Amino acid sequence: MIVQQTNDPMLVIRQTDHAILSGFFAREWGNEVFPRPEPFLSFCLAAAEHDNGWQEWEMTPGVDPKSFAPYTFMSVPTDEHVLLYQRGIDRVVKSDLYAGLLVASHCMGLYDRARATMPGYSAKYVKSQEQHHANDFVQRLRLQQLRLKVDLRSDAATKDLTDEKLITANIQRLAALDRLSLYFCLGAEHDTTIEGVPMDENGEEADWELRAAGANEFTLDPYPFRRQPLEFALLARRIPRRRYMDDLDLQSVLSAAPFFQLKFALRPGMGRDRAFAARR
Repeated sequence: MIVQQTNDPMLVIRQTDHAILSGFFAREWGNEVFPRPEPFLSFCLAAAEHDNGWQEWEMTPGVDPKSFAPYTFMSVPTDEHVLLYQRGIDRVVKSDLYAGLLVASHCMGLYDRARATMPGYSAKYVKSQEQHHANDFVQRLRLQQLRLKVDLRSDAATKDLTDEKLITANIQRLAALDRLSLYFCLGAEHDTTIEGVPMDENGEEADWELRAAGANEFTLDPYPFRRQPLEFALLARRIPRRRYMDDLDLQSVLSAAPFFQLKFALRPGMGRDRAFAARR
């Protein structure tokens, strides 16, 4: 669960809705500057389902017994967080091995201190007494990725997908879309830069500059999507900013809170995307 806690009432967005927005961005990816990722359907599935392990948790979210605040995706205890993500990875693997490989790799980047991504859940939030859970999980994910690559290489139809440059580029793309979706889910309060977004599989990268351009309108430069403007919406709820005595207290308030749409529009920036297009 993603909670914008700066205002009262607080704004609450389900983790699964954040992932759905990532998947929407994935399906829109592709223009003369940013070629469509391949295998496209597997990439879109990975983006849309990278947080599907949260489905059950979002039905009965919990309260931190120390702060009496709703747990967020950054404050859920590490042992529980690990179970959520492993469940989600296993679900994706059953549907698509390549998508499962991308989700497992993305998840490992959240826990590995050498690769931890920000913003979002990161090794930064793992308490010292819980670090062994994260370390064990990273090792299991490494082994799972190796097994998935072996399975993909054993099938002539998917053997070429195991090219390491292709895998790395798609992992970086997935991380970029995760951050782009989180930007809007977390409040879109400040301009930001999303670094190292692949433009191809040959190592060329760009830094996305994300800027406010009016009420719920933003520019992204260089621009990776096939449509402009790109209009989209997030489902959200409002709940009081107060102490919640227990899980049932929070769940009762959430169940009574109606969903509404947060609407946004994303457009190309003014200059750098033209420069990138000219260079290509």
